[in-house]
Amino acid sequence: MNHLFPPLLPKEALRPPVLAIAAHPDDEVIACGAMLAWHRRQGHAVRVVHCTDGDAGDPQGRYADIAARRQREGKEALHRLGVDDVLPLCLPDGGLPERLDDLTQRLRAELLRAAPRTLYSFFFTEAHRDHRAVARAVARCADVLAADCRVLLFGVNHVVCGGSMFDVTGLMDVKQHALAAFESQLVYHDWRSKVLGRDRAATVNVEDASVQHAELFCDLKPSELLPIANLVEPVFQRLLRDPV
Repeated sequence: MNHLFPPLLPKEALRPPVLAIAAHPDDEVIACGAMLAWHRRQGHAVRVVHCTDGDAGDPQGRYADIAARRQREGKEALHRLGVDDVLPLCLPDGGLPERLDDLTQRLRAELLRAAPRTLYSFFFTEAHRDHRAVARAVARCADVLAADCRVLLFGVNHVVCGGSMFDVTGLMDVKQHALAAFESQLVYHDWRSKVLGRDRAATVNVEDASVQHAELFCDLKPSELLPIANLVEPVFQRLLRDPV
């Protein structure tokens, strides 16, 4: 009997090519950075899409070049994970819901080009409106994904509902090194240490003492994306009291 909830699954079942879709440079490193590093260590092709350049991520105006700085930090963080294939879409930070059709069209084109067998992106219950817009856009594009594509949806600021997790204990040093690249964000608060704590907390029901950190996902088939989005989104928006 499997006493793990959610289940701890073997990483070896995941297949390339791998595509990760994030709203801002840092989302994917926070949520699945260790898994991206694992894929690269297996020799898997990994591509990351940043939908915005994160230019709203400087609320006190500390940097004159915040958009370029965040793009550089995002590329450096991914480089530390072994990932150098990065596509910036440069859509407006904070404004993705208003550009949902454009975002969907661009992501559809990228999914057709990349033809991923493993896809990482957001689950539908994220607090950030840009994250939810990306989740909705990806769900809209589900028809172009191969039926056997493994869709692993993550949370950045909310824990995903149910799902699966992967042991990343041996990959936390490289993930922490990657997170340290986000200097313009860490100057505001130390979410790097919070990410470490979150990945540790994911193993709360794992009895194997060797598993110290895990990354958690909602593990879906492409055909499940839109039906689940349509069920979850209205309820979550009501609970969040956010109309968008």
